[in-house]
Amino acid sequence: MGFFSFISKLLGIGRHWNGSPEQYLAMVQYMAKKNNPNFTLQEFLQWGEVMQKVMKVNLKPYKDFRELLEKGDPDYSMVEKLDGKLSELNKRRELKQAIYGPNARLGDDDVMNSNSKSAIEARNMVKDLSQHVRFSDDDQKIIDDM
Repeated sequence: MGFFSFISKLLGIGRHWNGSPEQYLAMVQYMAKKNNPNFTLQEFLQWGEVMQKVMKVNLKPYKDFRELLEKGDPDYSMVEKLDGKLSELNKRRELKQAIYGPNARLGDDDVMNSNSKSAIEARNMVKDLSQHVRFSDDDQKIIDDM
């Protein structure tokens, strides 16, 4: 299963989180850390809430993300799989660029240019996130041009 297929399976149809609340907590931690390794509690809470604005997440038995954070134990099983898929994707890109040069066509490994359903959905999700998250100026320019 490719990276984008994995993400599609994780989110399901209509951007519905298919994992447990504890897996969601771990995923939000992963994303917050990727964005800023020294995130604050407030930033982390914002990440959890923003992600809920762009996808449906069932947090039961927790009443909200704050309670999940306070009482839940993160389940890193999906994050470990995601990290493995990202590593695999990066290795494929590096190999293609090593063989064909830095301007090699990356096909479906290039989320910005792929026409696969999952790549389009990933771009749309980032675009939706950009309404709630402040990206770097360079990243925001790319998002605006999508």
